[in-house]
Amino acid sequence: MAFIQNKGNPSSKVWVIVNEPLSGDKDKGFLYSAPLGWVFDKMMKEAGIPDYYVFSRRTDPENGAAYRDTLGELNKHQPPIIIALGNASAYLCDELIPKRKGPKYNPDKDSEISKYAGSLLQCKQLPYPHYVIPTYEPMDIVRQWKQRDIVINCDLGKAATELEYLKINGVLQPLPKRTPKIDFESFDELLSLLESFKNYPYVSNDIETIYPKTGSIFKKIHPGYPITIGLAPSKEFGISFDLFREDNTETIKLWRTLNSLLSTVPSVGQNFFNFDSSFYEALGFTIPLALCRDTMIQHHLLWPELPHKLQFLARQYTREPFWKDEGAGWTIKNMRGMKIYNCKDVMVTMEIFEEQQKEFKDRGIL
Repeated sequence: MAFIQNKGNPSSKVWVIVNEPLSGDKDKGFLYSAPLGWVFDKMMKEAGIPDYYVFSRRTDPENGAAYRDTLGELNKHQPPIIIALGNASAYLCDELIPKRKGPKYNPDKDSEISKYAGSLLQCKQLPYPHYVIPTYEPMDIVRQWKQRDIVINCDLGKAATELEYLKINGVLQPLPKRTPKIDFESFDELLSLLESFKNYPYVSNDIETIYPKTGSIFKKIHPGYPITIGLAPSKEFGISFDLFREDNTETIKLWRTLNSLLSTVPSVGQNFFNFDSSFYEALGFTIPLALCRDTMIQHHLLWPELPHKLQFLARQYTREPFWKDEGAGWTIKNMRGMKIYNCKDVMVTMEIFEEQQKEFKDRGIL
């Protein structure tokens, strides 16, 4: 039996959870002593985490059924920062278990790591304060070497930042506070909020659309019907509301108030120029495009070699856990989930925009 010891001191505040030893670890008898472990150790040190403990759910590579009591060990030592590599994260966090399991689904190999990498999550079976941060295994990084710097800066660097906050303040930093508003006491309250947004330099803007049913001849060519709009004057507060009211008089008043806002205060959006602005202009709204900002285009300028989806920008610039699946499953009769998702989109986009502005300034571009 090739029993392989864990690596490091279990009293460390940062634990790295893996599913199994690396091939070659048995040569020295402890986890992540193989060449791939050296790659990971160098990445951790570059991120600012020289002291960490590697714990494997399975320490005997010759016996696939020999799993250890991972949750028991975590509850015993209570590390506040847990970096889960690969599908080991699906063992700790239900979010990473694939929603759709095909016939070849393997719980030891399949996870939603591509979505949740870098997210600050919690394990329901660990009652003490902690964050679980999923990221990629060394083998995945070696296969796609461009992932190395992304993982260091976006995921391991985030763990280092959380650890630094803990050392200074004695507690973990709370997750971002977002206040989505989708219920309004009256139509006048909605109009009043839109008027109040005129006091801000920018407003984050996102249109949600619906498309023709599957099977329709227009399915692949129709741009969609705009039905809901999300607006956020800050990263902490956002609203989502129907573009069309049941009362035509209210719809007219809403559109006039909205046009007054959008023509006065520049919009910020993700892919705003190629998508949202086209809908607004088609509907007759006045958008001062020369003053508007697009976080996707700005990211192309700042980091042309990186992915540019909102999901990745949030991973890079914010502490917001992955939320993009929250907008699924809604119906035209129950749009609450989609509206809350819409609010989160615009609040996160505003935070990304603010961080990008700081980056432009730091680089001397603005």
